[in-house]
Amino acid sequence: MGSVAWDMVNPECLIIGTEDGTETGDAKILVDFYKPLLENNPEINIGTWDEAEAIKVFYNTFISVKIGLVNMIQDVAEANGNINVDVVTDALKKATQRIVGPKYMTAGMGDGGACHPRDNIALRFLAQKLDLGYDLFHSIMQSRDMQAKKMAERLVDLAQEYKLPIVIHGRAYKPGVEYTVGSYSELVAQYAAHELNQVYYVDPLTGDELPKKKMKAVILLAHNEQVTYAGTGVKAKTSGYYFKFAKGSIIVDPWRTTKEIPGCAVIHYGNPRKKWELKSQKFLGLF
Repeated sequence: MGSVAWDMVNPECLIIGTEDGTETGDAKILVDFYKPLLENNPEINIGTWDEAEAIKVFYNTFISVKIGLVNMIQDVAEANGNINVDVVTDALKKATQRIVGPKYMTAGMGDGGACHPRDNIALRFLAQKLDLGYDLFHSIMQSRDMQAKKMAERLVDLAQEYKLPIVIHGRAYKPGVEYTVGSYSELVAQYAAHELNQVYYVDPLTGDELPKKKMKAVILLAHNEQVTYAGTGVKAKTSGYYFKFAKGSIIVDPWRTTKEIPGCAVIHYGNPRKKWELKSQKFLGLF
């Protein structure tokens, strides 16, 4: 969602299923139909119906694993105190022979939407049904939950220390769409709400606004169009932030792309090496 039009003509691969996995006459018709539409000459994969579905769901699962792993590095960076997660992931992005390609290799918000979590849950059931003896898919979803909980705990600690509410900048599961199914923003907010009653969303596409315009808060920048749609050809649909940040707010950026915001303190979540002091001369008197 959000980059459907571009993705439609620039797919990573074309997947066609037939009853016995061979290139039947119907499969050839589909290939001939799609080829003129596609702009990037993708790989064409033909298999049985089961193989075609497996390609699709395991593709999503690999994405979930990648996001889970880079966010695990983010957790390690936060706990260690002398690691910038971007130094680590930028190095891994370049290890294209045996490890990964660059997609989904920026730590930030966790995997979201209706497809990826659902496919992992489906494959958990399949692992039990086939008696595989292990369940990596459970670990993927558990990691996703625990990463959201740790992020929420950081927000709550800041909110309680400085007596501020929490605002989630972006409620939909990704920027530019109105869908909240599988939203990681909502998962983080639910964990935060267990400890703090004052948790709000701001998202123009879901109709969420602040109860009052100028409200100091701990603000989680859940949405980042530049990171989410990097490499897709999709242009940003918003001019920047969803609302004007009140002076004295604490901005928590899990994407680490936000520079200075006048009158506010910015935390690059995942990079504790960037020294940040609320009580520094710069922010004296704001909190």
